[in-house]
Formats: sequence, C-alpha cells, structure tokens
Amino acid sequence: MVGTPIRDAIYALRKARLGLERRRLDYGRETRERADRMADVLPASADELRGYEREYDDLEWFHDAYADRVAEIHEAGVATDTTHWRDGVTIYVVCRALGVETAVETGVLFGSFDAHILAAMERNGGGTLHAVDLPGGPPGPFEYGHLIPDRCRDRWELHRGDAREVLPDLLEAVGPVDLFLHDSDHRLPHMRFEYETALPHLASGGVLASHDVRLSGLFDRFTDANGLGSCVVCDTGIARIPASENTY
Repeated sequence: MVGTPIRDAIYALRKARLGLERRRLDYGRETRERADRMADVLPASADELRGYEREYDDLEWFHDAYADRVAEIHEAGVATDTTHWRDGVTIYVVCRALGVETAVETGVLFGSFDAHILAAMERNGGGTLHAVDLPGGPPGPFEYGHLIPDRCRDRWELHRGDAREVLPDLLEAVGPVDLFLHDSDHRLPHMRFEYETALPHLASGGVLASHDVRLSGLFDRFTDANGLGSCVVCDTGIARIPASENTY
C-alpha cells in the first residue's frame, strides 16, 4: 500500500524513535520475563512456557539449518533486515503452548518468523502456515522464506499479493485460525486493517500477534478495545481472545 508523503514522514519518525527505544530497552530482562508475561495471556504456566524455551534451545536440527542460511545471507552482502531470533522464540512458544494447527502471517522477507512457526508445528506433529507477501522477493539472490529449514518447509504455503486483496478471502478459506501474525506494512491504517480483518477469523482462544508494536500505541488500543488479554515481549505483541469469544 502506498502511503501519502505525510503518512510516510510520520512512519519514518516512528521508526527512528523505535531505533532509539531499542537501544534503551533491556532485551535481557525482556527475555527473562517472557514466560511470566505470557503466562498471563496463554493457557500455560510460566514453568511450562520456560520448558518450551528450553526445548527451542535444544532444537539442533533447526539451529544448524537456520545458522547456515543466515550465513548465506551475510555472505551475499545483502541487508539482513529480518526478525531477531528472540522474537522468533516468542512465537515458537506461542505455537507450542496452543498446539497451533492453522496460522496466517503477513510479511515474509527471509522468513525468520515463518521458520520458527514451522519448527513449532514440526514439534506439534501437524499444521499449516499460510504466508502473505507482495510479488517479488527479499534482497539478493534469495526467495521468500529462505531461512525456513527443508525439514518443515512442506507445511508452508506462500500467497503472493497485496494483503488488502489476498487476506480477506484467504482467512475465509482457511479459518478458523489459531494464530494470526502481522509483520507487513506497519503504517497505522494497514495495521488496523489487518487486525480488524483477522480478528473475526480467529479460533476460540486463538492469538493475534504483531511485530514492531512499539512503533505506535495501536496494538494496545486495539486489544483493549476488543477485550483481549495481551502482553509485549521484546518487539512482539501477543493477544489472545477469550476461549468462548468466537463461534469457530
């Protein structure tokens, strides 16, 4: 979606502010408190969630493949503007705690979030991730989802197109959705569109997640307005609808 010059300027200022905030943020503390914060939102105890964190640390097959593909991106000399692994862990824990079977994500690029969701689905023993991104691909000689290990790639379906055109029909076709993750255009009108479009298609007890929520207060305002329990860990917001909220 092409924004107006004013909207683009505001977005640029927010990104600059986020960069400053990230330098001040204690990511070590954010990571240490992940399980406790998420226990207030997810149907799992902090100890159970820490167990999923340890499980992730022990996924040797995943870390070997992921590290090799990150190295390929570095060696190609292209920008590695991709989701940090610490946010990937947050989403991995969500997927394991909920036993996510159907997930929809917008904004793929190299596929860091995709890889973590699919690794969790591999451990869950099933599931499909539907990913949406514009025609084209990431920088360099790579395809969308380059970071996804071959072991779990068969659970991944890429849908090319503008989310405003693709998302409504996709959600209708694949719902109910256990996890919806926004990581595409972070300008407020587009974020609001994705949140509002996804919410009615979430399964009972499903999760609405969003990356880079510190760019604005929209995630907090939206979750509060819709009565969703939520938390923010590092740069990712997690909100869960009540288990009886939707009819799905």
